[in-house]
Amino acid sequence: MRKRRKLVAKNKGYTAKRLLLLLLALALVAAAAVGVFLLVRERGTFGTLAELPFTADDQWAFTGGGFYYISGDKLCYYDLNDPEKASSLQLSSTDVTLVSSDSITAVYGGAAVHIVGASEMIDAGGQVLSVSCGKRHIAVMRQGSDESVAVLVYDASGTLVDSIESGSALLADCGFGTAGGSDVLWTLSLATSGSIPVSTITTYTYGDSGASMSGVITLQSQLVEDVYFTAGSIFVVGTNHLLRYDKEITSEAYRLLVYGYRPLDFTAGGTKPLFLFASRAAENPATVQLISCADAELADALTRTVNLPEGTHSCFVIGGRFMAVANKTVYTYNASGTLQSTTELKVPCDEAVKLSDSRILFRRGPEMRVMTLR
Repeated sequence: MRKRRKLVAKNKGYTAKRLLLLLLALALVAAAAVGVFLLVRERGTFGTLAELPFTADDQWAFTGGGFYYISGDKLCYYDLNDPEKASSLQLSSTDVTLVSSDSITAVYGGAAVHIVGASEMIDAGGQVLSVSCGKRHIAVMRQGSDESVAVLVYDASGTLVDSIESGSALLADCGFGTAGGSDVLWTLSLATSGSIPVSTITTYTYGDSGASMSGVITLQSQLVEDVYFTAGSIFVVGTNHLLRYDKEITSEAYRLLVYGYRPLDFTAGGTKPLFLFASRAAENPATVQLISCADAELADALTRTVNLPEGTHSCFVIGGRFMAVANKTVYTYNASGTLQSTTELKVPCDEAVKLSDSRILFRRGPEMRVMTLR
């Protein structure tokens, strides 16, 4: 009977070692494949990136659904949802400033203001210091020949609907919030004649029934740095405190100590309003402070300090989250300051700017790109 040949390894230790190396190599390949899959999936779910037709050297303004930008002597519009709808308008002067909200865009320079879509140019009757755009109105801060400052309010057609004089206090700033379908204008005035500075925020409501003064907020012994509106609140960031006021009756609900910190950003896009602060002493801070607090009578506040990743050049709060951006990486944290995800950018960036709670502008050199978050 013919014997079967029995295969016997001459070096069993060597064979086992080769098998182990083969299994290890297969594991590494599998891990790399999983890593690539996760990276691609993360890139795909984080957002979509689109190039923009203007550069960082051009003046631009975001409208919520697109961009107005000045190219040469033309005011151009780029629609993010339909790039084929691009349009342009001839400018009579290029020495202008461009401002926009989600529904109104204006250009101004010298004493002239033009609301895009309005038939007539506005002559403000003095040097235009700034223009703020609301939902259906614009506010023009103008300095007259006698150095007095006034805020002129126009509707979208360019019709003057209100004029607010400075009085004995200095009109320092203004801006818009909303209340239902109405624009709410806030003005900030500063009185320094007494022993302590007094900051006064006055709100005016512009609706279908006309214009009316709707509230007054007074702060003593601290300056106002920012004013933010939410559905039910007016948040005021002072040099000493973050204060919450009821929007309807402008009464103070609570205040949180923020002395030694400067405001960087704010979002109302999460479950609670979220604020971003940095130390006043640090020009390039290594840490930031997140403060979340309730849009209600009680603060229910949570404060967290976040160490910025190495190489961070931009940071902001967006849609209830905190993001820190480095050259090639976006780090996303929740409102409590816990790192949730790390996303590698396909195109490195030198700067990132929050446009809204769903869009981020990335700049690399002069090139501009916009990311729509998913």
